[in-house]
Amino acid sequence: MNSSMKTREVARLFGVTPYTVVRWTRRGLLTAGTTPSGHLRFNRAQVMNLYRDSNGEKE
Repeated sequence: MNSSMKTREVARLFGVTPYTVVRWTRRGLLTAGTTPSGHLRFNRAQVMNLYRDSNGEKE
């Protein structure tokens, strides 16, 4: 299983636009790495933790 997610995948999960995900990254809510071509990649575990927290779910 791939441990990274694309901006579009994160946006789809949260029901927001990709630009919103970029803004969250700039605000420090998410940490992203970049590909050699400059595209953002997000750690799947971090994204899922934020998703669970935003929905009031506990692990």
